[in-house]
Amino acid sequence: MKDTKDIKDINQTILEAMQQDSKEDTVSEEQANALQLIGKSFKGTFRITAIVVVCLQLIFVGLGIYSTIELFAEIDSAIKLHWLLGALVSFIAFAVARLWMFMELNRLSVLREIKRVELQVALLSTLKKT
Repeated sequence: MKDTKDIKDINQTILEAMQQDSKEDTVSEEQANALQLIGKSFKGTFRITAIVVVCLQLIFVGLGIYSTIELFAEIDSAIKLHWLLGALVSFIAFAVARLWMFMELNRLSVLREIKRVELQVALLSTLKKT
């Protein structure tokens, strides 16, 4: 008898916590734009990683632009190939960092949907018991 009361208390605590999370996350998936999702990626557990990736993106874009400018300014073909290689590597590294950021946004979106489904299941289980 005591175990069922403890389970009900735990379920009620979990339900209240999930409802609180749902109130904090008022932006739905349809209403959320890219800037809001990017902002949320800087508030999660991967906050430092997201900051580092954005800094790396800026560095790689700068290196790519610099290499491209030097590529067009150079006359010697051998050195031109080196600048071309630098520009390509920089832009590929930028693309990889950008892909990581998009995958992070996708992960956050999936987690948000899982929390919503958990909340709906918890609500249905409480309605069914009463």
